[in-house]
Amino acid sequence: MKSTDLAQRKPDTAVDTLYVRYDGEALRTHEMDVKQLAPALLSLAKAFDIMQKDVAPEARVRLNAQATREGSFTIDLLLHFVNEAEGLLTGDGVTAVLNASGLMAIYFGAVRLIKRFAMHAKPAKSEDAGQDENGLDLVDITFPDGSRMRELKASVDALRNPELVKAVKGVFAPTLEDGIDLVQFQSGTRDETVRTEEADAISHYDPDARESSEDTVEIVIQALDVSFRENGKWRITDGIKTQFVTIEDEQFKKRVLDGDEAMRANDIYRVDMRVEKSLDENNRLMTRYVSIVRVHEHRSIGEQLTLF
Repeated sequence: MKSTDLAQRKPDTAVDTLYVRYDGEALRTHEMDVKQLAPALLSLAKAFDIMQKDVAPEARVRLNAQATREGSFTIDLLLHFVNEAEGLLTGDGVTAVLNASGLMAIYFGAVRLIKRFAMHAKPAKSEDAGQDENGLDLVDITFPDGSRMRELKASVDALRNPELVKAVKGVFAPTLEDGIDLVQFQSGTRDETVRTEEADAISHYDPDARESSEDTVEIVIQALDVSFRENGKWRITDGIKTQFVTIEDEQFKKRVLDGDEAMRANDIYRVDMRVEKSLDENNRLMTRYVSIVRVHEHRSIGEQLTLF
């Protein structure tokens, strides 16, 4: 039975459609089995299930997925209410009737917020901002740099749930594999893309992280690939872990762009690296490379006989 038929038969069932697209060289060259994306779709279903239980515990949610082409899926979100009373959101002043579009809006808001939070942007202030077209509460969020976002309060609350954060990370996880560069979500006028470097930052995001600090250390790294696009990041390894970092050394970037310094993937660098340290909920130390402050020395891998 088609989801649209189900919606027509059950007046207490709301339906919305989400389009999910993974993209990258591995998909364009048919080198990745679509079945490898199955865990990501299960994580997506888990994310919606968690959100539904948080904001409308008496409702039931179901996702029906259909592959449209390699790496792309059309997903019908069905939200079923047993009766009208159970379709009411309760708690914290929320009084609107939740529909599938409202739940979809909460998901898109959570995606936008986790991208921002993962880039070390913690809100400095939050203020009530009325309600959206679905009657869901809005908040204006101000960040330390003065920038602002208006999002659903339910989206903010959702990211306080470690299980929801874990599920969302699972949705983005395929973009951390070689050959997959991004995942795009579309639903109506909503459109949000998570790229590999953003997914990498999100993979290290911990909503329960406590104290955090930054330090600068000198280390030797290998650049697996490099980018000088706006906000572009390098994918680097220190021989133990691989992640994305930004490059702050403007003089080095100028030398490269002016052609005074040639660089290729897998070159070796001695750099000053900005490192973030924090304690997780179990008081275990976590470290994450944030940015390259200065490039001291650069050697081509073809010339490399010994490390610095």
